[in-house]
Amino acid sequence: MKAINGLFAFTAAVALFSGGAASAAVKVQEGTEMVVRLNDNLSSGTNTEGDQFSITLQEPVKLSDGSILKAGYRGRGEVVKVKKKGFAGQAGELNLRINYIRVGDTRIRLRANKGSEGQGALGATIALSVFFGPLGLLKHGHDVEIKAGQTLTAFVDADADLDTPVAEPPQID
Repeated sequence: MKAINGLFAFTAAVALFSGGAASAAVKVQEGTEMVVRLNDNLSSGTNTEGDQFSITLQEPVKLSDGSILKAGYRGRGEVVKVKKKGFAGQAGELNLRINYIRVGDTRIRLRANKGSEGQGALGATIALSVFFGPLGLLKHGHDVEIKAGQTLTAFVDADADLDTPVAEPPQID
């Protein structure tokens, strides 16, 4: 009994000297919608699977406790699939995944996918094949081009706790 009381007293003393209360945190709930902007030009002709690209939070986000995440936080995305344009009018293909936004030292995991397919040239390929025989099969489709500045909606993938006060977004150079 004396050992248990001593252990309790020790635990209480540690809690008292270590600050006792946990620092306040703001919760970003799973499913919270965030509009992000792509900061890099992407193309099925130049990018490869695994390439990383930069994103920025485009619009402020109101959290469930009423606090606001300002626009301007930066994050990363990744190219997950690339198919280059091909012969016989085959179009290029580019699939992207949005990974996270960084707020201070915390990464808020996001989920969003974007897939695009270039314009095929099957009709032109058939017409060229009729007139020029097998040489018509040399006609290529088009690469997918995604220009910097395009926005898309992402969703928070898992609850995240942000320390308060919430860090300001980085300054744009």
